Amino acid sequence: MTFDEASKLIRKGDIIRLRKELQDGLSPNMENQYSWTLLMVAALKGNTSIGDLLIESGAELDRRNKGRETALSLAAHTGHSSFVSLLLNSGASLECHPFGNTFDAWLNWACQYGRCSEKIRELFNKERKTRAERDHTLDRLT
Repeated sequence: MTFDEASKLIRKGDIIRLRKELQDGLSPNMENQYSWTLLMVAALKGNTSIGDLLIESGAELDRRNKGRETALSLAAHTGHSSFVSLLLNSGASLECHPFGNTFDAWLNWACQYGRCSEKIRELFNKERKTRAERDHTLDRLT
């Protein structure tokens, strides 16, 4: 199966056929010539069921395409808060911004020029705080 064929399954929401293809050996990390992964396609569509299937099948959460975007940055920019939540809960890196600026500058840009919502900003801020507290606790224990 080609990337385009798998991408079409994702865009159509055909989770049954995609699951079969993954069971038959389709790599969840398949990419196209621009380094777009299947997880990135699912992030653009906001399809959390397919995203979850790809993650369970071993999709790398933090892969970057040639534009330095990740599935998380794409989901945030396109306003798919449930997909953002799925990726954050699965452990995706908060350092998902594709540009050379800071995370906050990227998030402000994504929310200003994309469909990123305040809900997505809240998800990121909550996750940042949770991870900082966890890291602080671990530092104290070591």
